[in-house]
Amino acid sequence: MALSGMLVLLAFVQFHGLRISILSDLGSSAELIAQNASHAIVIEDDNEAQALLAALASSRNILQARLESTDGRLLALYEGEPTNWSHNLVALKVSRPVIAYGQAVGTLVLSASSQKLVSWTLVFFGVGSLAIGGAWLASWLSAARAAKAARKAQQRLAWVSRHDPLTGCANRDELRAHLRRPSADPQALSALYLVDLDGFGIINAAYGAHQGDVILRVVAQRLQTLLGAGDCLARLSADEFGITLTQGDESSFSSFARRIQAALREPIFVGDIALKPTVCIGMAVLPVDGKDEDSAIRAASAALGMARSAGKGSVCKYEEAHNRELRERADLIEALRQALGKTEFYLQYQPIYKANDQSLCGAEALLRWQHPIRGAISPERFVPLAESAGLIEEIGLKVISLLKEDRQQWLGAGLKVPPIAVNLSAMQFPGELSKARFLQQLDLLGLGPGELEIELTERAAFEDLEEQDSIVQQLKARGYTISLDDFGTGYSSLSYLHRLSCDKLKIDRSFVRRMEQNPSAQQLVKAIVEVAHAFQMQTVAEGVETPGELEALRQVGCDALQGYLLDRPLDAPTFGLRLAQVRRLPDSGLAIQAP
Repeated sequence: MALSGMLVLLAFVQFHGLRISILSDLGSSAELIAQNASHAIVIEDDNEAQALLAALASSRNILQARLESTDGRLLALYEGEPTNWSHNLVALKVSRPVIAYGQAVGTLVLSASSQKLVSWTLVFFGVGSLAIGGAWLASWLSAARAAKAARKAQQRLAWVSRHDPLTGCANRDELRAHLRRPSADPQALSALYLVDLDGFGIINAAYGAHQGDVILRVVAQRLQTLLGAGDCLARLSADEFGITLTQGDESSFSSFARRIQAALREPIFVGDIALKPTVCIGMAVLPVDGKDEDSAIRAASAALGMARSAGKGSVCKYEEAHNRELRERADLIEALRQALGKTEFYLQYQPIYKANDQSLCGAEALLRWQHPIRGAISPERFVPLAESAGLIEEIGLKVISLLKEDRQQWLGAGLKVPPIAVNLSAMQFPGELSKARFLQQLDLLGLGPGELEIELTERAAFEDLEEQDSIVQQLKARGYTISLDDFGTGYSSLSYLHRLSCDKLKIDRSFVRRMEQNPSAQQLVKAIVEVAHAFQMQTVAEGVETPGELEALRQVGCDALQGYLLDRPLDAPTFGLRLAQVRRLPDSGLAIQAP
């Protein structure tokens, strides 16, 4: 509308300007003829007047010329070509007096054709209309493209707000919306599953975030193939998925959990390495275990928590007892938080002996918790709770403080104390501040490389491996001995051993206990020892419980031994006695007696 209005205004200006130009030219012609017509009028020579007007024939723009006397008598007339509709559409007429001897003796009237004025105005209007039409069309196309792009962006935004960009699964909000949708049959049962990948953090750190994303996409694709049209698959966190089944009974729901495990049991290849991920599954049946989305998710979360506690690859259906277990966990976490400020924690020390001469060469510090009401609480119980509650950093600092106190007692008794190994948790260093606190505490307590050794589980080592300023690298730079604990139970490989450059490698009990009856197990341990020695690492065998295991480990060249056959974990005073008196029994290979 604005462009059309502008066009009309410009056309009017064009019309007015062209009209003025035509009238100006017409007036000039009239002036010239009027100046030469006075003689013909004075002598009343009609032929001369007619001839004078006939000169206008050369101008195609003149329609008519009239030469009149002052009394109105027509002296001469010229008419141009026959007119059409456009010639007289606009009046274009001028008159000039004919002057002789200073007086007007007649009048010359010229009429011009408006064809040029009309045609040029129409041409201008037409070209302008085409231009406006083209501009409008371009604007419409641009607006249409912009609107289409905006619709796509809006649809994409709406999709992203309800889905996980990595896997294409629904997100938590969409899962909750799916749970809120009323069922066609109020009496029908449905199920909610929470599926958690076991050890995904280790896989992600060991093989890189990119490969971790590939694994997540494969897992999502496999889970999606199990679902029907009305079911929903959602990714809830880094390695946790939620699944809803809208139809079935308790038997089919349990069967579906096994189908999930079977689908994910097929290997996923990362380069040439075949990974077989396992999952823990928590299941809640609706509306039995939850009548709305909040209670359903709480029930499935409680079941998943129980499945995780049961171990890798476990499936757990929600039971009312789970709520009691969750409350118990909350109470225990609060008790753990309070225990940090009391004297409920203490250390036990399991001695480590050299395999060749059975001399005491070190010990591993083991944290214990004696609650005044609950009694002794196992580390397998409270350490995972501390990690999940964010208390493991404080517990790590507590361990080295307790170690410092015990060392002071032993040194005060004049004992020579070997380096003591402490375990570091993967969760103990969530940021740079926690690393700085730990290193500062070591300096404050005076626990240098001669007093302390560091043991890392494979998980702790691998999660820190790629960081330039990792706690592992900082400790190595200070000269601390680094041991890789529980070797062989995770995702170890020769490349990681080389990159980590540990000083010691601890062979897990699961390998040691099979050596006595299984020659293949003995060959495997021998290979581990040889690989460790090739990397200039010492080897320590954990869980030595029989003389046969001890002899087999000595034969394969293991450097040091640790286990119940040699010594159980000892409290600080008893370990002080071990430091004071150690003797060898030739017939059994090694036995330690307290004085």
